[in-house]
Amino acid sequence: MHRLLQVPYEDNPTVPGLPTAYGSWMSRSPLVALGTNGVDDRVWTTLLGGAPGTATPAAAGVLRLRFPAHLEPRSAEQGTDWTGTDPVLEGLLCHENTNGRERLVSGLVVDLEHRGRVKIAGRMLDGVVAVKRTKTTTSDNNERVEVQVDVAVDETLGNCPKYLNKRAITPHESSPQLITDSLPLPAEALAIIDRSDTFFISSRHGADSMDTNLRGGAPGFVRVFSNSDAEGVTLVYPEYSGNRLYQTLGNITSDRAVGVTFPDFDTGDVLYLTGRAEVLIGDAAEIVLPHSNMAVRIEIEAVRLVRDGLPFRGTLLDPSPYNPPVRRLAREVGDSGRQPRSADRMLASLIHKLPITPTISRYTFRLSPGEPSKPVQWRAGQHVTLDFSDRLDRGWSHMRDHDPRSLNDDFIRTFTVSSEPNTLGSNVFEITVREHGPVTRLLSRWTPGSDLTATVMGFGGEDDTRYADTKPDTDDVVVVASGVGITPFMAQAHAAHESGLALTLLWSVRAEDLALAVDVVERVGRWGVAITVFLTGQIDTDGHARLRTLEQLGARTHTRRMTDADVKAVGRVGRRQFYVCAVPSLHDAVSEWVAGEDIRFEAFDY
Repeated sequence: MHRLLQVPYEDNPTVPGLPTAYGSWMSRSPLVALGTNGVDDRVWTTLLGGAPGTATPAAAGVLRLRFPAHLEPRSAEQGTDWTGTDPVLEGLLCHENTNGRERLVSGLVVDLEHRGRVKIAGRMLDGVVAVKRTKTTTSDNNERVEVQVDVAVDETLGNCPKYLNKRAITPHESSPQLITDSLPLPAEALAIIDRSDTFFISSRHGADSMDTNLRGGAPGFVRVFSNSDAEGVTLVYPEYSGNRLYQTLGNITSDRAVGVTFPDFDTGDVLYLTGRAEVLIGDAAEIVLPHSNMAVRIEIEAVRLVRDGLPFRGTLLDPSPYNPPVRRLAREVGDSGRQPRSADRMLASLIHKLPITPTISRYTFRLSPGEPSKPVQWRAGQHVTLDFSDRLDRGWSHMRDHDPRSLNDDFIRTFTVSSEPNTLGSNVFEITVREHGPVTRLLSRWTPGSDLTATVMGFGGEDDTRYADTKPDTDDVVVVASGVGITPFMAQAHAAHESGLALTLLWSVRAEDLALAVDVVERVGRWGVAITVFLTGQIDTDGHARLRTLEQLGARTHTRRMTDADVKAVGRVGRRQFYVCAVPSLHDAVSEWVAGEDIRFEAFDY
């Protein structure tokens, strides 16, 4: 992995055995993720425990795991052979021949509340599996048992707190129920993945060793690439900046087998998956998961979805400050216009800045072709993706507590082009943006005469969000926008007017952004667009003056929030088409207000 990524190799800090200091810490931690080869020889991962004392040192180099489980004997004659819904316990306790002895295992002892984790790897010891049956029902089936597993620890490694989302863990009496072990994944499993901010992954290095670790991020950081009989089930997740040991990724490059587990800390449901993984680097990652220099694609081969399978619950206290924003798949955002990083590039040079409000400005860029020279073309309503990493990237570091999110920031941003094609010149375009983050802060500090360039990754955007592609039987095009979500409208209003479309704009604007409203209405008002502006917040003296200007320019104004009646009053049901570029709350409201009608959504959160 170090050679593939062209980064220096440093000494492996993994230590042999089980140091006393680690053992003491482990005894105070409530959870243990455990990985092993299952009875099907696939790699699986589970999550055990729920209270301190789950992992304790039993002897020099031996870690004892004690935890509750729901198991039942396969038959009356096989009292030491158990079955259940957990594929790891099945591999360790339910194998008819070896009973799991000497089986490779790896573990991650984790304390989410204090953001601590320690990895172990070794083998399950021969003859030290003890099962104490504690009957909890009147039936012999699905009994709750106390399991003890002793692991001979070959190596131990403490890991950093990055990407650990802080949670308080409390024990819970579980009642596991297998929902499915068939692919594709049902909606219940997809919902777990979509909500998850944490999953556990185990990998193996042939017959020599295994590794178990955690991956964390914002909810939804794992994306479902495919989930069908035709395409199979494939997940993709970004590999964030880490410690550069690459132990999981190194295993995957030599043996693609992995086991991943998604725990639902709120409901106790758990999704066990196993399959084959592939590390995507550079362009291969960028094309699949934009903004990623490295990602992992997992082809799922088997599943177990278990309802109420976890013997604990977890209350979220604080997300990790290192979590980057969720990166969506290229196929989700229609990023077909974006080129790989290694492609020949154009440069965009900032040539003009127009402050409109204290936080919103319009920036004008001139394109200069790269090599070979290619004509620059884009369509009204499309976006441009710009790379500012040459100016802002500070290189790799393990931790950066003073600015944690910068570690995984590629400084690539996507902005809707707010100018019409060719109106400013064939190689000039504008963006209208609010200052929010390092890239827009860099733009806001630009002064005329200084040099500021960005690499152009490409122009793109879905055709179904362009007004020109409205269905022929549409009488009214209704645009619903909030704040700077007005930019697609700014670029398309003139062309829509020229094509004869009846265009109506419903725009929610904060009082402090009234100057933007005046700017836009002055630009598009002459094209006969019916504009209604909904103002929220306190309006000062200057604001009242701008409000009068809006009305003089022909816009209707309301000092209130937009309602369902406002949206439903425009046009006729069945003969109108909606285009929405708005904050999530308004996006969701419009979806509910005109449910079942033709609504096209423009992403507001690139």
